[in-house]
Parts: sequence; C-alpha cells; structure tokens
Amino acid sequence: MKKFANSLFQKNHEFWNHERSLKALLIYMCISLFVWIPLADYADQWWSFLISDILFNLIILAGVFSVLTRWKKQILFITIALLASLFRIISFLSQLEWAHLMSSVFAILFMAHLANMVLQHIFKDGPVNFYRIQGSIVVFMIVGIVYAWLYTLLETLYPGSFTITEPSQSYKDLFAHFLYFSFATMTTLGFGDMIPTRSLAKSLVIFQGMIGLLYPVIMIARLVSMEVAHSAGPTK
Repeated sequence: MKKFANSLFQKNHEFWNHERSLKALLIYMCISLFVWIPLADYADQWWSFLISDILFNLIILAGVFSVLTRWKKQILFITIALLASLFRIISFLSQLEWAHLMSSVFAILFMAHLANMVLQHIFKDGPVNFYRIQGSIVVFMIVGIVYAWLYTLLETLYPGSFTITEPSQSYKDLFAHFLYFSFATMTTLGFGDMIPTRSLAKSLVIFQGMIGLLYPVIMIARLVSMEVAHSAGPTK
C-alpha cells in the first residue's frame, strides 16, 4: 500500500510539474468561469456554494500537490492555499462579513502565487508548444478573477465605489457581478451597466484595462522571441 501511495504521489507530482498540467488548469478555469456566473442567481443556495467551492478547492489541491515534494521551500504557498479553503468554508457556514473578506484576501494571494507558478512554466527553457499558449490564457483568466475579488472587496469596504444597475443580494452575488465586470473591462467591452465612481475604483479599472490591452501583445512577443531563440539553437 505504501509503495502504491508513493507511486501515485510521484505520478501526481510529475503531472503538475509537466507542461501538460497547463491544459488541465485551462479546462478548470473555463469550467469555473462558466459555472460561477450562472450560479449567481442561486448564490444563497447550499448546492450553489458546494459546486463553486468544489471547483475552487480543486485548483487549490492542484497547486498544493504541485509543490509538495519541495514543501519546505513552498510553505508560504501551502499555508495560503489552506487558509483560502478554510475561510471559504467559514464564510458559508457563518455568513459573517469579516469571513467573506478574509476568504477573498487569501483567494487573491493564492491566485497571485498560482499565476507566478504558471508563468514559470511558460517561460522556462524549451520550445514554445501549445501547452505554453494554454498557460498564457490561464494567466489572463487568473488576472480577471483576481480583479473581481479586488472590486468586491472595495465595494464591500467602501460602498458606493461602483454604480451597479442590478442590486446585489449577497456577497457571493456581488462577486458574480464583478466577475462579469472584470472580464468586460479586460476585454474592453464596457457595456456601461457597472461604472466606477470613486477614485480608487477608477484607478483599478484603468490599470486592468491597460493589462487587457498590453498583456496579449507582450505575451505574444515574448513567446515568439523564445521560439526564435530555440529554433536558432546554440551558436558556435
């Protein structure tokens, strides 16, 4: 049994440290985005939380599993991941505002660490393949989710930071609205149904809009330069 467990652990570690794990992350992110938004209408239902929480905890487990063999160097990442999961459970059971806020804070920290790990996968030595392109999409999605949490925190701490045409009934409902707003900003759609009104909110929106415009250009240029350098090979 111990030998089987060690073998399973080793295979899991090899998977999450291989570039093909970026495809798994992309599939997860797509499922999360297209499930989180429709579930906004059922934000107070227990099954809504269960589905979204399972999705979120899957990505936490994936991140933790990918660093377990070097856990001493990644103790901060593992701690943040576990706290993010813990506060999500507490926020659902207690419905306390501070628990929702702490859940968002640790989720932001976790996603930031995860984005850094994905970028390390993308920019490591080797040929540019489809997995790395998928990884660049994952980072784009992570930025959108992180900004959704930032907007939610800002509106919760300073009500009136945004003008929202459709009122929110709960913290989860508010996050779903800002998830939509975040990606509308990143893709420069700007439908006008949610508008930043305070200076800090406007600054965040401007910065995210700049990321949405510059990220594809910079990422494509970087990947192309990596592929050219790899194709040229070592010079004699």
